[in-house]
Amino acid sequence: MRRHRLGIPALLLAAGYMVTLVVAAVSALVGDDIRLLLRLTLFYELETDTEPTLRQLLSGAATATATWPKVIVLLAAGGMWAWALWQGLRGPVKGARPAPDRDVRLLRVALYTSVAIWLVYIGVPEWPWWAAALEYLVMLGVAVAFYPLMRPTTGLAGLALFAGVTANVVLIVTEVFYALGWRAAERMLDSTALAAIAQVLWTVLVLVAQWRAGRWRPATVRYGVAALLVPPALILVGILPLAVLGIRGVYGDAVSSVEGALMMIWLARSAHDLADPDSRPAPPRPLPLPLPARPYTHAMTVRLVVAARVAACAVLLVPVLVNLSNGYLLWITAHVPMSLVKRLGDVPPMIWWIFEAAVGAGGLAVLVLVAAHRGTLRAFRVAMTALFLTAGAGSAAVVGVVAMPLLRSDPFLRGGDVYSAVRFFSRGWDVVPAVSPLWFTVVCLVSAVLLSWARIMKEAYSADMLLWRERSLDSDMTMLDSRG
Repeated sequence: MRRHRLGIPALLLAAGYMVTLVVAAVSALVGDDIRLLLRLTLFYELETDTEPTLRQLLSGAATATATWPKVIVLLAAGGMWAWALWQGLRGPVKGARPAPDRDVRLLRVALYTSVAIWLVYIGVPEWPWWAAALEYLVMLGVAVAFYPLMRPTTGLAGLALFAGVTANVVLIVTEVFYALGWRAAERMLDSTALAAIAQVLWTVLVLVAQWRAGRWRPATVRYGVAALLVPPALILVGILPLAVLGIRGVYGDAVSSVEGALMMIWLARSAHDLADPDSRPAPPRPLPLPLPARPYTHAMTVRLVVAARVAACAVLLVPVLVNLSNGYLLWITAHVPMSLVKRLGDVPPMIWWIFEAAVGAGGLAVLVLVAAHRGTLRAFRVAMTALFLTAGAGSAAVVGVVAMPLLRSDPFLRGGDVYSAVRFFSRGWDVVPAVSPLWFTVVCLVSAVLLSWARIMKEAYSADMLLWRERSLDSDMTMLDSRG
């Protein structure tokens, strides 16, 4: 506590917030009114004298009735935010700051501004559109400010910058479209899917750069990883208990709250570490050493390559299994009528059905498995071509469904059906749950990245082995010459 510049005020504030949570929980159970606890943990108001919103109906909190499961879940989410207040407000470690650097100062300012916005959101959860756009604009500044510090440690700094800028620009434009009432353009943009994918990609690349650099502590990187992995893990763990307890929506809101707390901790600690007395830029990466000097690294590389190949196959089966469990083999026709398919181009129906059935039955996973097993350039190119064609087909189908009614009147395509096609969890034309084609697009791109990375690492490993053999041969020849 005394090691940090604002440790005592941060501890008092976090402790006061936790005490308030406990008092609100006891009051909720005694008075059978959970509104105050909801306001303190999930940060939205529950008005019982007005018609409940759709969000409140789905969360199970449309009534202010307090139950033990609800209170426990909300206390857990509030405890995470108490920890976030302590981590975020305590400031950097005391001591002499590193030498001033313009890029570091800009990044710290951007990070602290984003943390301040998170704290404002706690106090004012309902934001106008311009405030939401301002929040995304600040995160856009964070993405741009990270770029100069990422370049020395990773060759993917440009991709990270592109992903971060894309995610936040899409969200800003969507808010503007919504404010102007351009709903058709907003749906065409499909901000939820595109921005989420780009944001996750940016976060992963930044975490990789932070892990390699010497400016950030390992604990900071672990908080960033937790912000990505803990929410889906909590959702998977809570599937069965939630169905029994009847608090599915409250639990989902609590998971979102925990995700926000972890993200705030990561952003705040990233700013704190830049002012750490021990913060130093990472040294230049050394030249590759012979194999005996780093056996553990090579063994770990082999394991990671195998894991990447397995993941490249497994990720393709996720939307396939979801669709098959709901009785869907055709992954595009569930959202796109055949009449629209014929308008998109002269595709023979038999070829179209074969393509859909092959992808819907998991044929891509087989191609990727063969490419990973054989390791030849031809098998790799066939698998990558199939992945990119499928990703393009899924995107084209969604764009076609959305754009067709916008370009010309079509009595067959209704607005609700069109919008359902672009949502990740949507319903098909027969009102049966069907995975959106965008899921197939995403998993194909993820599989392509994993398969490419595994091949690159394997080639680097083979080159390193060849270098080691050449050096060993030169060493043996030198020893023979010295003896002769």
